[in-house]
Amino acid sequence: MTWIFAFLAGLVAALGLQPYNLWGCSLVAVAGWLALLRQTQKTWQIFALSWLFAFGFFWLGLDWIATSFTHQAAMPSWLGWVAVPLLSCYLACYIALFTLPLRFLCLSFQRGKKRADSFQSSDVTLDGADSGDVDAIPSRLFPVGNEAVARERKIKSRFFVGSAAFWSVPVFNISLSQRPLWRLTLALAGCLAWGEWIKSWVFTGFPWSPLGAIWLNVMPIAHIARWIGSYGLSALVVIAAGIGLSCYDGIKSAIEKRQARQAIRSILPAFWMALPFLGWALVDGHDIHWQKSEQPPAHVVIVQPNIPQDEKYDLRYKSRHDAIFEKLSGKGDPHHPRLILWPEDAVQSYLEEEPLARAALSRLLGKNDLLLTGGDALIPDNSGHIASVRNSLFVLGAKGDILDRYDKAHLVPFGEYMPFRKWAAYVGLGRLVAGDIEFTEGAQPESLDLSPFGLVGIQICYEIVFSGRVVDRVHRPDFIFNLSNDSWFGRSGPPQHLAQARLRAIEEGLPIARATSTGISAVIDAEGRILQFLPENTEGRLLAVMPKALQPTFFARHGNLISVLFATALLLIALFGRIKLR
Repeated sequence: MTWIFAFLAGLVAALGLQPYNLWGCSLVAVAGWLALLRQTQKTWQIFALSWLFAFGFFWLGLDWIATSFTHQAAMPSWLGWVAVPLLSCYLACYIALFTLPLRFLCLSFQRGKKRADSFQSSDVTLDGADSGDVDAIPSRLFPVGNEAVARERKIKSRFFVGSAAFWSVPVFNISLSQRPLWRLTLALAGCLAWGEWIKSWVFTGFPWSPLGAIWLNVMPIAHIARWIGSYGLSALVVIAAGIGLSCYDGIKSAIEKRQARQAIRSILPAFWMALPFLGWALVDGHDIHWQKSEQPPAHVVIVQPNIPQDEKYDLRYKSRHDAIFEKLSGKGDPHHPRLILWPEDAVQSYLEEEPLARAALSRLLGKNDLLLTGGDALIPDNSGHIASVRNSLFVLGAKGDILDRYDKAHLVPFGEYMPFRKWAAYVGLGRLVAGDIEFTEGAQPESLDLSPFGLVGIQICYEIVFSGRVVDRVHRPDFIFNLSNDSWFGRSGPPQHLAQARLRAIEEGLPIARATSTGISAVIDAEGRILQFLPENTEGRLLAVMPKALQPTFFARHGNLISVLFATALLLIALFGRIKLR
């Protein structure tokens, strides 16, 4: 029964992700995971319980992958329902392996005494509480100079130092070695953050929907990603769940002993631990500093044609598709330059080889307009034969010339390329994207100079999910354009993809424009808020002025090094609580 409960807890934890948004369920489920772990006696049980929890979480969170197989004629659609649990089995191993140190970190001992052989908590309750659902406080939109930026850093530094001192009173006043649940909570939080980070880059990585994405429902907490990244937010989920579990233990013990005073004493530390989060909400809402820019605000037209995946490559519908793009792009105005944003794979022609296709597109543009559209670039070998294809973004001017091109740097495994292709061919597996030529990756993220619209960072589809790897830090853009084709991904894929983009906006302090084939297209500000959007399966366009960027955040300057250091600090604190000398 314990094993079934671990799997069910993982399923419930995934309900905090989009489109369900039941973030409270995630906290309860993680608390249940903690409750199971503190009763374990052996290392293999830690691994098994964590693997089952992660397996359930990924199985429900990645159910959209099964839908993508329905658009591939080369493979049966039922294979998608096999692929999801197989992928979940693989991804769960990362989380399970990184929980193995819990055995070492959470066994308390004293010199000359036998080690405790359990995570079982004592009757003393842990101080803490859930942070609560606090609405974001509207920010004041004004640019500031270097002095204000320095003042911001000083305020934030003092806040964090003050929070640490504030929390140290209830936590370190009582020896951590008497708090097995507290040590287990911190250790699991650090292990989870480490596991998610490793999962994001090993074998090209698959960082889709970290557990910390549930905090997008509590924006003041989500904004902490400016400091510790999305993997740090996942650690905060475990900490919040541990605090809630400790309060439950205290109240339950008080009820059993019929001591109302003890119940009150169990709840008060919860408010104590919540106060720094409330303080953060106040600071977070009033110290936003916007990046100065010499460029005028970019006027963008985001086009969502709502072309189903099954029609996209069918030449019988080409004229109708062209008419949709022409209608939604609108007419140019020589006095108001526009940046027209089309989704990934919007153009089926090879623009570099087909001047007539470029000329047709240029007729949609005003004198000073630019068109950014997804398409394929053919890459020849030394003999002139086509060797590979790149998933690219093209920048077209009003004269029909290609002004710039960006090649997707992070390809989708099994989608744009086939890992272990020779072996996969023996069992009849192929990649989901149509065509026989293999895709190859481009360079790292870069910013395109699209004067007079400023520097624009480009992220094609899947690339936006990689925390800390979406921006050219040497040439920081004014905003990011994320073009995508989410028509593959059923009901849950598009909102989860949008959530990933919002996390990147918060981490980097940059606004994001998203153009997708069937939704969800959106304009996201640098605080991760959705200013405008088009729902799924809707034909339409967004006319917007891109919001300003923030000054580079702490995470934008240091990347996932901060997430790793934060996770390591949690593990060291847990280790400190384990080692107690008489």
